[in-house]
Amino acid sequence: MPANLPPEYFKAEERYHQARTLEERILATEELIRVAPKHKGTEKLLKTLKRRLAKLRSELQERRERRVGRGGGPSFAVKKEGAAQVALVGMPNSGKSWLLRKLSSACPEVADYPFTTREPVPGMMQFEDVQVQLVEVPAIVEGSSLGKGLGAQPLSAARNADAIALVIDASAGALQQVQTLVDELGAVGIRLNQRSPKITIQRRPTGGIEIRGVEMVEGGEAEIKRILHDRRVPNAFVVVEEPVTREEIEEVLGESIVYRRAFIVLTKYNLPEATEKLKLLESKFGTLFRIITIEDTGGGLKKSIYENLDLIRVYTKRPDEGPAKRPLVLPKGSTVLQVARAVHRDFEKSFKFARVWGSGRFPGQQVPRTYVLHDKDIVELHA
Repeated sequence: MPANLPPEYFKAEERYHQARTLEERILATEELIRVAPKHKGTEKLLKTLKRRLAKLRSELQERRERRVGRGGGPSFAVKKEGAAQVALVGMPNSGKSWLLRKLSSACPEVADYPFTTREPVPGMMQFEDVQVQLVEVPAIVEGSSLGKGLGAQPLSAARNADAIALVIDASAGALQQVQTLVDELGAVGIRLNQRSPKITIQRRPTGGIEIRGVEMVEGGEAEIKRILHDRRVPNAFVVVEEPVTREEIEEVLGESIVYRRAFIVLTKYNLPEATEKLKLLESKFGTLFRIITIEDTGGGLKKSIYENLDLIRVYTKRPDEGPAKRPLVLPKGSTVLQVARAVHRDFEKSFKFARVWGSGRFPGQQVPRTYVLHDKDIVELHA
């Protein structure tokens, strides 16, 4: 089937061949993907372009990491404290500093000009008996991943966080703000509300290439070996558990992709047009992100942020004693065995059963090691 490429495609292709820098080649390739028709006749072309884009971005990321390693710029990583670290990511004047002031004791400068914040600012948010660390990330703009604005370094703070709050100004182009932030984070290898593909690649010193699950990859064993050869991996044990693309395999090999939980915080919600903006956001991004509107800057907003972290609090107790005052904070879906492991990693070896108050059918119910706990459960462990 003919591709029937438009004139805009050939102009972008010419810009690609004339590009002198990695950044220019990335921009030209992104434009080629954008203007190329999407139909059966261009499937192979689009796969090639996406493969090229992934390789160019990987090269750019490696170059930046080498530059920072030589002292080419300060690290924007913030040491984690509390139950979780949440990065507040947004465009200039989206309300990040205001939000951090309202929810924590931090005092970032608040002004009506762009790039007021030029380095990450942390603050601790107290929600009931749990502390969550909020980190205001310097403003992101379209092209930050390629060096525009304050460059790509602010994105590294988001990369290190446990979760990302996309702070969106309801008064100005909310849809475009979300799309820009998603694109810029994606360009530096941060995937939002996605899970990693079920593929394991274990490099080894000898033994050649051993593959299980070749039927899960288009092109089978030959394609996987070609990818490994291109990446100069002569010996590896590969296990593929679900259908994956070449791009996903290359991302796993590159080890530069991270997967982060994310949600939207809509600021300036008291404006007349804000309700309409919320409806538009829900229609386009509602299936990907939970959306929090700022109507209450007190406990209600803190609770919404905490709930979007998908954490639970578990209080341990000894027999004939009351529960601990400070909870263990674990991912939602954690089991009794994981509580035993959190208490002491050697304790799980002798652990037999537990009694649970809270989510059980009756107080002090005896439960097995695999019992899934809920927020505010009290657990008594027995060895």
